[in-house]
Amino acid sequence: MKRVFQIFAVIALLALVAAVSGGLSLWHHIGSHPDMSISINGDEVLLGSLDIGDLVGGIIGLAVAAFVVLIVVPLALLLGIGLPLLIVGGMMAIGVLAVVGIGAVVFSPLLLLVGILWLALRRKPAKTTTPPPQPVTAPTEPTLAHD
Repeated sequence: MKRVFQIFAVIALLALVAAVSGGLSLWHHIGSHPDMSISINGDEVLLGSLDIGDLVGGIIGLAVAAFVVLIVVPLALLLGIGLPLLIVGGMMAIGVLAVVGIGAVVFSPLLLLVGILWLALRRKPAKTTTPPPQPVTAPTEPTLAHD
């Protein structure tokens, strides 16, 4: 599954590079022809006649679009899909814990009986006698014998 996500990530990055390069090439193509204009709702927009207000408006529009794409959409997905799944998973975990707790209460007398029988009937290991520990003596210094 990890490999599939890596493949999807590579495809998404390639699509991003293609979109950015396409946008830059269109911008270069439009900018290289001074007589070319863009028509929006019947009004001609000449790229050479854009002033600072148009630039600020464009930057604000791009910032809002980036905020929506990078913050709002992931949070909507997280809260719209992830949170309900987390709540359902938590409720299922509580249900499993309740069943296990009831099982422990119901079967505790049986477990107590089995434990007592196991203690009573198990083999006891044979005791091995170990020799008493020898006293530790200080090592003697070796002597050189001269004949």
